Amino acid sequence: MFFYTLVDHIIDVLKKRVVMFFVVLGLFLGLFAFFFGLYTIPLPEGVLGFYRMETPTPFEYFYFVFSSVVSALIVVMTFHRIRLKLPARMNRSDEPDSKTENISSNISDGNTRPNNHSVGQAASLLGVATGMFGAVCPACLGINFLLFGNVFTAQLSFLIPYIFWIQLSGIALLLLGLYLVAKSSYEKKCILCSVEVKESGSSDTPASPKFFINILAGTVVLLLVFQIAGVVTGGVLTDTNKKDNTLIANDKLVDVDEIVELVTPVDGFNTDVRWGDVVSRMISTGVLDPQKLEDILIKRYGQEMKPEWSAILAGEDATLEISNDNAVFMMYLLWVLAKHNDNQILHDSQFSKYFSNYDIGVGRAGYGDILLLPLTLAQQQIAKEVAENAYRPCCGNSTAAPDCSHGFSALGLIQLMASQNFSKTEIFDVFVKFNSFWFPETYVKNALYFQIKEDKNWSDVDKELIAGIKYSSLRGSYKVKNYLKENFGI
Repeated sequence: MFFYTLVDHIIDVLKKRVVMFFVVLGLFLGLFAFFFGLYTIPLPEGVLGFYRMETPTPFEYFYFVFSSVVSALIVVMTFHRIRLKLPARMNRSDEPDSKTENISSNISDGNTRPNNHSVGQAASLLGVATGMFGAVCPACLGINFLLFGNVFTAQLSFLIPYIFWIQLSGIALLLLGLYLVAKSSYEKKCILCSVEVKESGSSDTPASPKFFINILAGTVVLLLVFQIAGVVTGGVLTDTNKKDNTLIANDKLVDVDEIVELVTPVDGFNTDVRWGDVVSRMISTGVLDPQKLEDILIKRYGQEMKPEWSAILAGEDATLEISNDNAVFMMYLLWVLAKHNDNQILHDSQFSKYFSNYDIGVGRAGYGDILLLPLTLAQQQIAKEVAENAYRPCCGNSTAAPDCSHGFSALGLIQLMASQNFSKTEIFDVFVKFNSFWFPETYVKNALYFQIKEDKNWSDVDKELIAGIKYSSLRGSYKVKNYLKENFGI
């Protein structure tokens, strides 16, 4: 059967390029493992990567290994196909390979123009794309990618119930891609892209598919250069109105540094919210392990445990503060609080059934399993109302639907403040302050937007409005960012 013939051909190619196969396989294994959140990359400023919410399932392990192996096979077969260096045109006098004499007989005498590489290129892209699509981000349930100079997150949380079928489809597409590449390599011709050549002198000769592929490839390269340039330059202002760290808008000078300090002050924000005994309760119940937390801070973020943090972990009833220095520490404490606190907001979330064995590595697995913060009906109503109308710019979900570290942390903050009888206005204000240190770019640009567009100082802007979907969701925040980029180059 032809299938077994192709398998034999793949094995023959692997024997010739075994070193290349294992090198490429290693690269794909590392790439897919990274996207599955199985490891992170340490950097001087912290780490790069995703943190899993749940332990990978056996099928997930199979999927990323299978995707890596087949993707590596596709690359090797494509490379082999390119190295064949056949003539661009198969003439009537060309002798077909003995193995392919019967298979190639359907090529009309000199009336087709094979494109030697297009199927291999297309199948390679197909294989990698489908493999990536099945590797939904384990931290934010989205896929992070560059889009026109910005880091953009495509939220795919609504696909969670169907991810198994998506991955099965990815397996099928990967196999199809490998089949096309192997068939193209074995037959030494393009399978899908041959076109008829018109009589000499005809003016309506169709363009070769290779021409369109080259145009597409060139476009992709240009877009990639543009994207990388946008990231490398860090969004540096290029407008002629900019001088130092200021810009001119509406005939007024706007000091960017001043707004940055207003939104994310060097000394941070102090609040009237207190920890009470909730940290002690988290430690005594085993949901928070101070040593595990310290290990993560050191290994993942390069942060040593500060005396004031140790005091909080020792049970000191301190007030909550947020700054660049303690933003990660605060995130983890509030993250643990929200993921374990037995509260109806958590149980009503559409993600609740997917995080029953949720473990973030600083305590133990669990989800809404301990009553850490009992709320009255009035307090619960305030917490629910604020959570449903407080968003974060990493996705389009409200805090009432936490699906990532900052989502849970924000929910923990809201519940803690509600338990201490803070008003909605006060909770929204503190929510924006904490989010400003977790997502500084978004809120600095929000402040710039209001200063430029509405001539409002950041302290005078309604924080409930800022916390809502219009300015704190992914889509809303990008409207502001695009406005500033289009009009002021920032």
